[in-house]
Amino acid sequence: MRQRHTFFALLAILAIGTFFRFYRLTTVPPSISHDESAIAYNAYSILKTGKDEYGTPFPLLFRSFDDYKLPGMVYSSIPAVSVFGRTAMGARFTSAFFGVLTLLAFYFLTYELIINHRNKAQLYALATTFFLAISPWHINFSRQLFESNGALFFITLSTYTLLKSLKNIRFLLLSSLLFGISVYFYYSVRLVIPCIILAYVLINKKQLLVNKTIVIISVFLFLVSIFPVGTLMFSKDGLERVSIVSLLNDPNYHKWKDVFIKRYAKNQNVINKILFNQKTALGMTAIDNYWKNITPLQIFESGTGPYGLQHPFEIPLMFIGLLYLLQYANPAKWILIAWLFSAFLPGALSTNQPNALRTLLAAPIFSLFSGLGAIEFLEAIEKRKRLLFGIVPFSLSIIFFMYTFYQAYFIVNPIRNALGFGDGYEQMVQYVTTNQKQYDRVVISGYYWRPYIFMLYWSDIDPHEYQKLNGSRHGWGKYVFTGAQWDKNDIFLLSPSYDPKKLVLSTPEKTLFILAKPEFDNNASRYRQIDTISGRHEPSVFIAALSSQN
Repeated sequence: MRQRHTFFALLAILAIGTFFRFYRLTTVPPSISHDESAIAYNAYSILKTGKDEYGTPFPLLFRSFDDYKLPGMVYSSIPAVSVFGRTAMGARFTSAFFGVLTLLAFYFLTYELIINHRNKAQLYALATTFFLAISPWHINFSRQLFESNGALFFITLSTYTLLKSLKNIRFLLLSSLLFGISVYFYYSVRLVIPCIILAYVLINKKQLLVNKTIVIISVFLFLVSIFPVGTLMFSKDGLERVSIVSLLNDPNYHKWKDVFIKRYAKNQNVINKILFNQKTALGMTAIDNYWKNITPLQIFESGTGPYGLQHPFEIPLMFIGLLYLLQYANPAKWILIAWLFSAFLPGALSTNQPNALRTLLAAPIFSLFSGLGAIEFLEAIEKRKRLLFGIVPFSLSIIFFMYTFYQAYFIVNPIRNALGFGDGYEQMVQYVTTNQKQYDRVVISGYYWRPYIFMLYWSDIDPHEYQKLNGSRHGWGKYVFTGAQWDKNDIFLLSPSYDPKKLVLSTPEKTLFILAKPEFDNNASRYRQIDTISGRHEPSVFIAALSSQN
């Protein structure tokens, strides 16, 4: 392809990718989630005060919900919240922007991989980038403020420079720094980076032995770059996030373990002792979780909720592309294959599977298969028949499935799963800030999520003021927040055993209760409804009420 044609084709693909990542970004999903609110608010707090919500100056681990978030996405979000403020755009712009940058990095990565086929390298790179641009998997997580999306950009960029180093070893210095930066974004890269590097060493060991000085400097740069956060990641606080999602907490592991214990108890011989124990139960659970993340059902039907991770028409293309890559002579292919294999390890070794977020790093490799397969498929058709039997049906398939995805993701899902996205919280905060002057206490339910972070993000409370008040998830000033469903030893207004009058500060007319509708319905005799708060799509998310006089 001519350079001019390649440039305009890439520009068109980036425009398509930008459209699907920014179109209706503030309303699809219909509300920012509690995790998005936490990341964006801490970015805003750092911007205004130099401290996180807990008053810690410029932390490298953000305590947040006691899950100790890595700092990459928080600090990266500071420019967006400084420009757009505490809005949905302020929260989501950074992730969407990383999504577009990933497309550009992926183009150069694919070009570098296929560069041996100089006459086709640009075509292959454009095709793979196009499939990532329309990837439901990548679109979905680019439209929400997820740490893994930032990690994906840096993994893509660092792998590109790693491929460049196969020809010019000095690129290894840059690659080591980029890999180091990715560690600041998401925990799962700790499993992916070693596998990528191992594949790189195995295919490039001769060059590495010749250039020992650069190798040593690269290792040193990587270790120095991750040292600040690396020491914290293995501290008690840093391991808290890992322990929360650990495979040891997976209900399926406990089922396997119970079955194996009973099996061994029936016949306590040496073979059964080897085959049926806790370690094998753990291994079986990991294998089962790995499989859950790569099943056709997860990938092509339900991976993003209303739609698959990839479009169904990509099934034959991915198969063709995989076969092409396996027979491709460039040994750099093993780096990409190692990337794909390791990207599902975070899912295999954690609970609540399948989980498309924890395995997001695999998304570009699937698009690589589809792009390679598409070009190979079209090339296999006789040139004079290619338009009628290749390009036309292929284009119609893309249009049909993109329309299907558009309907499912942008039209149906925001309405069907509005509550799951936190719909109603912005409206609740607006209601409270408008009416709070009438009350000396406001009690806000934690039935769905911890509400304090939504109050911090959506209201006009100054972070300096919040820190002076020593605010917490339990409340500050006139606000009292009840426990989320996963909290322990907290206030739960759903329970009939808890008397809401204990929270009344002076008189019932002066204490406003913001209840989840199930809480109000379950204890209607204890409250007097004064208003209903609905979300953008979900009706009656919250009930504003007073404590009953009875």
